[in-house]
Amino acid sequence: MQNEGDWEPVRLLSTAARLVRREVDNSLRAVGLTQERVTVLRVLLADGPMRRAELARRLRVTAQTLGTALASMAGQGLVEEVPAGTVGRSGRWMAISERGQKLLADAENLEQDQSTAGIGPELRLELMTLIRGLEHGRPPSPGMPSGTGMADGSRLAAPADPPG
Repeated sequence: MQNEGDWEPVRLLSTAARLVRREVDNSLRAVGLTQERVTVLRVLLADGPMRRAELARRLRVTAQTLGTALASMAGQGLVEEVPAGTVGRSGRWMAISERGQKLLADAENLEQDQSTAGIGPELRLELMTLIRGLEHGRPPSPGMPSGTGMADGSRLAAPADPPG
């Protein structure tokens, strides 16, 4: 068996991501959510109703992947489709439901009671720098935090802030 110290970076990242997601999802099951669903709900709560395509872009997932998740979330009563006339534009708009808001609050309370797999501010900053560099098609410089915003114009929270 190969020692983790010999693993290529992609294997290290994917293994760490899988293990963190498993830990977080296990704790979120208590309120009937997953990390993926919490992320969708947070974006909709913070930014209000939006078209599916815009939501997919902000979440950095394909429209097809998001569509499948939204259909399931709508079935759970977490999100709802907003009639186009309500928001004044055409397209399929999604919003967080009252039930989604309640469960998101429950998930955030649970999150405050537990750490997110020991991901401290330094590692969070390194991960943000890696993501930003990869989004722009260039590898990030080691140890160089990026002061720029995300591709969509938003900015990530400061490393000391809780993930959100």
